Amino acid sequence: MTKYLGLVLVGAMVAFGAGCSDEGGSGGSAGTGGTGGSAGTGGSAGTGGSGGNGGQADLCQDAGGSGLVEINAEEITEDTLLTADCTYALTQKTYVIDATLTIDAGVELVGDNGSALIITSTAKIDAEGTAEDPIVMTSSRLEGERLAGDWGGLVLLGKARLSWGNASCNGEAGECVANIEGLPDDETRGRFGGNDDTHDCGTLKYVRIEYAGFTIGMDNELNSLSVGGCGDQTTLDYIQLHRGLDDGAEFFGGTANISHLLVSGTGDDGLDWDQGYRGQVTNFIVHHFAGSSGDPRGIEGDNFNNNNDVEPRSAPEVSYGTIVASGTGSTDQGVVPRRGSWGVLSGLVVSGFDSAGIDLRDGGWAAAGGWPDGIVVQNGCFFDNDPNYPEDEGCDLDPPTSDCNDNDGADNYFPENTELAVAGLNNLEADPDLGDFSGAVDGSSAPDYSVGNTDCMGAFAPDGTDWTTGWTAFPED
Repeated sequence: MTKYLGLVLVGAMVAFGAGCSDEGGSGGSAGTGGTGGSAGTGGSAGTGGSGGNGGQADLCQDAGGSGLVEINAEEITEDTLLTADCTYALTQKTYVIDATLTIDAGVELVGDNGSALIITSTAKIDAEGTAEDPIVMTSSRLEGERLAGDWGGLVLLGKARLSWGNASCNGEAGECVANIEGLPDDETRGRFGGNDDTHDCGTLKYVRIEYAGFTIGMDNELNSLSVGGCGDQTTLDYIQLHRGLDDGAEFFGGTANISHLLVSGTGDDGLDWDQGYRGQVTNFIVHHFAGSSGDPRGIEGDNFNNNNDVEPRSAPEVSYGTIVASGTGSTDQGVVPRRGSWGVLSGLVVSGFDSAGIDLRDGGWAAAGGWPDGIVVQNGCFFDNDPNYPEDEGCDLDPPTSDCNDNDGADNYFPENTELAVAGLNNLEADPDLGDFSGAVDGSSAPDYSVGNTDCMGAFAPDGTDWTTGWTAFPED
């Protein structure tokens, strides 16, 4: 049985829209109509009440105005508001369909085992916290008992373009529609993709997502934050993903941008992209504590596994990032672009990884005719990785040979040790003089992700502002 510390159950929403009336009469606070007056057919709310035509269902108000509100509904199909007067508990996978879910600053939403919040491609989320009052989505377990994977996390689905390799796509001509990873293959509410690269999935700002992600099968996991086919009108800013089981943030196609992202203590990759992701990632931190997967990476970037050259090709612009590892356990590569992913990686600080700072694989960089046309790595600082750059052999770059695209595991396909060190790219094997971020691992002290070496950039470049202050947290469990 799920335990809730210090919370009182004051209401339960079995199905959204309960208490609503199309005919007036009992309209009440969540009614859809009535024609007005206190003694008329519309009740006290009437048209334009809190849940009236064009209004929102206010779950806290409907439940009595305080305490814990259980979200038992499998679907939310009307505009719905979550206010900070209540705490909200997800009891299952809940899909928002044809509606906007608005979450006020300071709201806490807790997830039971097996639950997740899925914003479908016909819906939006408007979750805008503040530095003083962030929105927190976390485990429903008691503090001290919470574990990575306690609940499924947040999924945003949109209608932007994505690639799907050699496989056939669902959808109209010129569109590719797929099912998001982590949900059953036959779950049509989990579909995303289309032809609108400007599609707006909504807003996340000053949001923490903790102890999320779970696995339903091999290579089929929900992440802390899964973004499928969202376009560049989506706003993702000031987001912390803490102690998730699988990836922190994974982008499947689309053009959504994200900034001021902090991934702390995730089990697998901090930042992952594939299926034609073409957005911008700016000012971000990936801090690995001790990975739980077989190959936890700071960044893992793919195009598509079975067809590296399929279009639209993954080609994000990634800039000003601090990617570090601390603690014990497996900490694999810092940055691994592979499987045909292109892009620009600029101003990164990468430190503390056991199996290379940066490792380019699978010939994606060579698809445009050779390095560095496909992918550019520049202005980076690599320090205390083993090694900073792999000493790969058997790959002739001019022109690229078949050895460079060999996926047999014999080598890592690219001589980073010579090619990344060329003067024009300004990549340095240099100590970035990082601050003390070790206290984040056990929650004993606030981490310091600053970079003291002015030759290195990192997450706080270009102006040095520590954007993590005030709204982030690092609980151990």
